[in-house]
Parts: sequence; structure tokens; C-alpha cells
Amino acid sequence: MGAKLKELMGLPSLREAQLMSGQNCLNQTVTSLTFLDIANMDDYAALLETNEYHSGELALTSFFNIKDDVAKQCETIRRLHKMGELGIILYYVGVVLPRLSSEVIKTAEDLDFVIIQMPKNQNQIRYSEVIVEVMAEILKERSTENLVNEVLEKASLLPEHLRTVEVTLKLLSDLLRTNIILTNPDNEVINQIKWPRNSSVDLERILRRVVVEDGEQVQKNDFAIFYKELYHKENGVLRFYLLKEHDLLTEAECGQSVELLQVAMNLWGKKHGEVSEYALVQAILNDESEKMYRLANHLKVDVKGIELMWLLQVNDLREEKKLKQDILAYASKFYKTCVAQLMDDQLIVLLGNYCHTDSELELGEAYLQTSPYQDMIDSIVLCPRLRNTTEVRTTYQLVNKVALQLPKLFHGKKSFSISEIRQVVCASKLIQSGEAEVEETLSVLAPIMDSKEQLMTLCSFLLDAGADFQVCSEQLFIHKNTVKYRIKKISEALGYNVMRFSESYECYLACLTYRLISL
Repeated sequence: MGAKLKELMGLPSLREAQLMSGQNCLNQTVTSLTFLDIANMDDYAALLETNEYHSGELALTSFFNIKDDVAKQCETIRRLHKMGELGIILYYVGVVLPRLSSEVIKTAEDLDFVIIQMPKNQNQIRYSEVIVEVMAEILKERSTENLVNEVLEKASLLPEHLRTVEVTLKLLSDLLRTNIILTNPDNEVINQIKWPRNSSVDLERILRRVVVEDGEQVQKNDFAIFYKELYHKENGVLRFYLLKEHDLLTEAECGQSVELLQVAMNLWGKKHGEVSEYALVQAILNDESEKMYRLANHLKVDVKGIELMWLLQVNDLREEKKLKQDILAYASKFYKTCVAQLMDDQLIVLLGNYCHTDSELELGEAYLQTSPYQDMIDSIVLCPRLRNTTEVRTTYQLVNKVALQLPKLFHGKKSFSISEIRQVVCASKLIQSGEAEVEETLSVLAPIMDSKEQLMTLCSFLLDAGADFQVCSEQLFIHKNTVKYRIKKISEALGYNVMRFSESYECYLACLTYRLISL
């Protein structure tokens, strides 16, 4: 089931260790240990293309291959936290790693990420002592009465997009070390969680060869199989199976698992068993890979071919169906894979398998300019060259951080590139980093700060008009030549040629920061 971190810190093998960060995590449950044998995330990236979330796991490492690079150590902490790791047990400080940097500790503290530092300057400490003791403590028989609360507590600590039925079942699978299958009334699999995850056992084949009554547990070969039929108002009848290898499940474990599924379905299971493009997009955004591939196969959608996303902020939902049909009619002329679904007030368009030779870059802007529904659209963000559904999800999350600010930051502008979104995120982080950083960024604009006209013109020219004199003149209701004259005077005052990209970037970021702090 697992053990509380504070219990583990009292074990003989960890008694001399120091908790360097994560004091708020002492009551969290540790469910497993792993080795971080590649601490450099640049080398590890290919192995991270996974939808797994390692909640409750501690990683053992010495940071051997990044021992002299504090920046990479901090990046490792951030990536491990994003993957759901509870923390690390750090070995050989003073032997392999010269010292644990205060910057690394601060990064961990900001994330509530645990760093347990083994005794410094010792080369006789062994990984095996911690592994044996901690795993023995984790595997101790414990009461399952609080199983529901324990899993829900873990789920509540996850990022919002990971609070799903599938991730809840994964947490349950790890705690009980059992396989889980959830099907619809036609025995079509909705979720399948294997334990261990790389298991090659054909669970569906096992279920086809056994008869088990509702609410009962039977043994078949090496498996104990529990079955329960549930009814959910949104999804109808669901069939829930637990398949534990070699051991029987206790009555409490079965009962608590059923209760947990019911709670998870009520919290996050709206249309969970539905077979539709809406459910497919939701599975992509929620990182539910098994469900995503099952739905994609059923709907004949090539999710691996998706490489472009449009995100449209919609202000009027009354004609959403017509807008969606219009977009699909337009996009299907250029793409074999076209999916468009409304999520909240945002229309997500996923496109792939481009079937023309013309440039794709202007298709989104061209649609916005010609659509009869353009008044419904507050903005469209164009996100090209997506390599997989993981990038679809992370890009969607990135845009959502700033989407509502776009009309206020870019006056009169409706079409945005993902690059512009990243600049907004960058400026937001800069503001959060402190007053000194903001003042340094805005210092570029100091010569024109007292001239409202020049400041307004520069912001409009760089942010709203994309450095286009004609567009800027239309937005400011002045002649094009007047804009050119003002920009020339502004460049002279700043000492930057704002018509040259290499020099205008600092001015662009300063203008963006100025508007952000003025919101």
C-alpha cells in the first residue's frame, strides 16, 4: 500500500539523512522506489514520451552525469516533478556531486519536491540498504479502510488535466499492484491498466475464459478476478474488473475500489464511456492514451498524423454547430484528418495528413478573414509542426494560460502564432520574477516613457500591427507616412532600429511587459 515519508525518515538507513526540501510532504505516501540512472533530461527526453504519472515515487540518484551543471540539476527537478515524482534520495554529495546548490534546493522548495540528502562526504553508503528497508516498509500489510481517501488525496494534488478516471485507476493499480479493466455493456474496453505496466498478459483473453458473478471473486490459473457491475447516470452500465496475479484481493480492497471508481466517475467521468470525437479530444487533452487509441481506432481517426492545431476563442455559442461545420468544410479541402470539438468556450481543431503542396502557414488566417462566422471568434491561435499528441496537450495547456489576456494585450488583433503565445508566457514569468527584472526590461523604453503618443505608437506598431505601417495607420486612424515618421523618431530616441528584428526584439518584449503590468 505504501508508507508515509515521515515513517521512512525514521528507518536506520535514512536516520542520518537530511531532508533538504519538501517539509510539507512528510505526510505524503511513498508507494515505490526507482533509479534515476540518466539525470540529464536532454538524454532522457526520448524515454519520457509517456502518459504515466509516477505519483508517490522516490528516485535514487547521485546526479553523476550532471554533477557540475546546476542548471541541468534544476531542470531535472522540474521534469521529475512534472512526471509526478515525489522526490529524490541524493547519494554521494561531496564525493560525486561537489555540493548541493542552494539554487537546486530553492527550485525543489518552490515545487514542494522532496530532496533527501544521504550523509555527506561518505563513499561507503550503499543503495541496497535504503532499497531493502524502504521497500519492506512500503510492502507491509496495512489497512485498506482509507483507500478511497488516499487515492483521492493523491489525485487532488495532480495538475487539473490529470484529474481523470484513468489516472485515478492507475493510482489504484499501483497501490493494490493489480490489473484493472473497465468496459461498457458491450464489453468494449474503456480503460485497461496493467500491473506491471509493461505486462504482456492478454487480460481480455483471460476474461473471455472465465465466468464470474456480479460482486464475486474467482480464481483462474494464476489470477484472482473480481467483477462488479455499476450504473452511472452519464455512462449507463459499466463493468469493472480487478485481476490480481498470484494473490487474492481482500473484501475491503474490492469494496473500496468500487467506491473509488464511483466517486471518480462522479467527479471526472462525464461521458467517460462515450464513443465520439468529443471523447477522443478529451482523451488527448487528459493524457489518456489507451482510451485515445481505442476511440481513434473506432472512429477511424489517425491521431498519429495530427500535426497542426487551431485554437479558437468563441464568444457566442448559439451557432457553434454551424461554425464547426464551416471549419470542417474548409479544412477538409486541405487535410485528410480533421477533428473539431468545442471544449468549454474554445473550439479545438486538430488537423493532419496535409494533401496539398501550397504553404500551410496562411490557411488559418485565410479562414479567419473569409469566414461568415468571424464575429463569433475572439482569436485564433495557430500551432504548427506538432510531433505527437503529447505536444498537442502541452501546447493546449500553454495557450490556455494566456488566452483570455490576448485581446487586451494585442489590440484589434485576432490571429496569433504559437511563438507570440510563448512570448506572452515569457513576459508573464519575467513579471513574476520580481521588480528588478521588470525595471531592467522596461529600461529600453525609458526615453519615450513620458510621451504617451510615442509609447502608444510603438506598442501598436510592434504588438498589434506586426510591424506593418499600413495596418498600424488604420488602427491609429492616422496616415501611413505619419506612422513612418513617428517610428523613425522613436528609433532615434531609443537608440534601436525597431525595423530591424535583431534590435526590435527587446523593444517588443518591453512593450509586451508594459501592457501586461497595465492590465
